[in-house]
This record gives sequence, structure tokens and C-alpha cells, in this order.
Amino acid sequence: MNPSPPDLDDPDVAVRELRVRLRDADADCAEPPGLAARVVRRPAPRPRWRGAFATALAAVVVVAVVGLSAFLAGRHNPAERPTPRPPAERAASVQGEVHNSEEPCRALRTIECSLGVFRKPALSSRTADLADRVWHGDRVLLICLLADGPRVTDETGVASRHWYRVVVLGTGAEGWLPGVRTRNETEVPDCT
Repeated sequence: MNPSPPDLDDPDVAVRELRVRLRDADADCAEPPGLAARVVRRPAPRPRWRGAFATALAAVVVVAVVGLSAFLAGRHNPAERPTPRPPAERAASVQGEVHNSEEPCRALRTIECSLGVFRKPALSSRTADLADRVWHGDRVLLICLLADGPRVTDETGVASRHWYRVVVLGTGAEGWLPGVRTRNETEVPDCT
């Protein structure tokens, strides 16, 4: 025979009945297999290579930033013009005119049509090695001539080992201009 249902309208009876049911439900619950082991287990340690990788990556970034900063600090700034030579040295120089053998470039003042005045008599494609850029028709002072420099061949096949030490009129930049980039008919002293 079933016992009569409790009177749940009475708060004391309702609380007692709730406690009994919760105790019975708790007793019926079983612990899932392996739960205790999962709760007690510690998290796996982070692999050591991750820390080493992060440190190496940070070092590479720092070196790259420092290197880029040094490169940018040493770049030629066209706004900064070199100090011009004293007038006495310029008076002994010969004026010459820059010559571009490519006819389409003679009227253009674009980067593609510019000719390099180098910091030393050696061909280079790096802009850091340029003292200035000149274009067809620009005037330069030819300070002296290096007769046996690196061989330069222009676009028409004319070749020369002559390099002129020049001062670019207008900017005051000093550097080396290959002999094939000028048409000089006046004797220039040898560079010593």
C-alpha cells in the first residue's frame, strides 16, 4: 500500500519532504568513471621550445628595427646639400656638361632618366652609393680625371675607364661621374 502524499501546503512538511527527496536523489547519483583523476590531474607544462621561439622572435624583431633605423639614419637626404668647395679650388676646375646617350631621356627629368654621381668611382645599383643624380644638360665642374677606373659602357656601346671627380653646379654635391656621361674637350688634371 502506498503511503498518503504529504501535505505540502505546510512549509515544515514541504521542507522535510524536499530534504528526503534530495538525499534519495544524491544517493542514486554515481560518479562518472575517471572524474576524480581528471579533476586531480595538473595541466600539461608548456613545451620549452615555445619560450625559446618567442625569445628568438623578439631578438630578430629588435635587430631588424635597429638595423632599419641605422640604414635610414645613414641614407642620403636630398634636402641636405653638401658644403660646396671653396672658390679657389673651383676656379682651377673645368666646366662640363652631362651627356645622356639615350635620346628619349634627354628632355626628361625623371628618376629613370637620371645619371648617377657616385661617392667613389665604382658602379653600384644602390642608392646609398649615390652622392647625387644629374640629367642631360646639367653643368658640372670637372675637378680631376681618374684615367684607369672601372670600365663603363653607355647604352650606345661607347666604353671608357675614365672617371671625373665632379661638383654638381646648383647642388654643390661632390662625387664621381663616368667619362661616358660627359662630352669634355678640355684637359683636366689627373687625380692624385
